[in-house]
Amino acid sequence: MGTQGGGPLIVYWHATGSAATYEVPLAFDTAAVTAAGGMIVGFESATRTGTPTNTTGNDVWYQSDVAFADQVVACAIQQVHVDPRHIHAAGYSAGALQSVYMWFARSGYVASVISYSGGDVIIDEAAFQDPAHAGAAIVAHGGPGVDVYGTTDFASASAAWEPQIKQAGALAIDCNDGQAHVYLARLSNLAPVSLKFFEDHPFGVKPEPYTALPAGFPSYCKIE
Repeated sequence: MGTQGGGPLIVYWHATGSAATYEVPLAFDTAAVTAAGGMIVGFESATRTGTPTNTTGNDVWYQSDVAFADQVVACAIQQVHVDPRHIHAAGYSAGALQSVYMWFARSGYVASVISYSGGDVIIDEAAFQDPAHAGAAIVAHGGPGVDVYGTTDFASASAAWEPQIKQAGALAIDCNDGQAHVYLARLSNLAPVSLKFFEDHPFGVKPEPYTALPAGFPSYCKIE
């Protein structure tokens, strides 16, 4: 976290069997985040409360975990003075599904989202907290039939989510690198633009600032 405040808060959810301390430095230029007065919070354990219907993916993250994200947001605004228009979510695999859940269930404060091998798997859907707001999203994934974990094809799940983003009136950027599910370059390839994407997409930004992708995005990314 930065010291002067005024920057973004990025809520990060890691993949199955991984850790935020491992993934975050790959996904973001952490020095740039702290220099901007921002903060990255990565969750390392889940509440695991309730029945499996309360999970947002494969029993890694749960709907009830978002209550702790709410506490983080409140404390970060009050104590660190992060910009309340710049609360963002990101995650990989199970963490991406949790981030998509936040896109729905915390649309009242989540400005924009990056999903690395996530998408819509139905159990991570929820009613919009604020029906008038849906955040822009980078939807990063691999190829159909290869970006797979268990029975979930994340290319298909990502393709299912993108029309929902557009229908809600938000920007969807599809980044299909064609690779397998465990492909950590999916994080690092977007690291040069991940913070800028969040900076360019504060809560409720109008008009949409990206009519074309700015420099730095991988060639396989496109606006849907």
